[in-house]
Amino acid sequence: MKQKVKIQRRAPKQGRAMATRDAIFEAATQILEGEGEVSFTTNHIAERAGVSIGTLYQYFSNKEEILMEIAQREHSAVEKYGEECTGKTDEHLHSIRQSVRSLIQAFRDKPATRRAAVRAIISAELSNVFAVSTDRGAELFPIQNDVTELDNYILSRAVMGVVRAAVVENNEGLYKPEFEDSLVRLVEGFLSQQATN
Repeated sequence: MKQKVKIQRRAPKQGRAMATRDAIFEAATQILEGEGEVSFTTNHIAERAGVSIGTLYQYFSNKEEILMEIAQREHSAVEKYGEECTGKTDEHLHSIRQSVRSLIQAFRDKPATRRAAVRAIISAELSNVFAVSTDRGAELFPIQNDVTELDNYILSRAVMGVVRAAVVENNEGLYKPEFEDSLVRLVEGFLSQQATN
């Protein structure tokens, strides 16, 4: 049986290499947002980025790897946002509504790119990527003494699961006030139920 050899892709070490990767990411985002996933091919990405297909393959073996890297970057941005919010003492920022709104808004920018990235993570079965960003998102919710670690786990997965589903399904209601209202009721209902137990 023939053994697969994993090719080590070039890691960016110099400014030019970083600029090339950034150009590839920017081209990928432009294609996804402007033309959709049907046009999302490595040849088209290389052409849009102004690099040869050989150069693109020095960094990424396929378009899925590009999407995974984009997904990692997007999750880092969400994590950074979560850190900024949890570091603030303004009580308003720690309200349930503001927390829900923050999670929804984190997915607002570049919807087609985020949708493709989420699908790539799902198809690659990298649940740990979702786990890290969901845990960071959970830190946005107000801390209550009677909420256990298990409660927080269930609540954060429920909220983020709904938001991710809306992103993947391109649900038009995601950014409507009613969507936010429903998620707020979900969180408040869960927390109030836990408080009475």
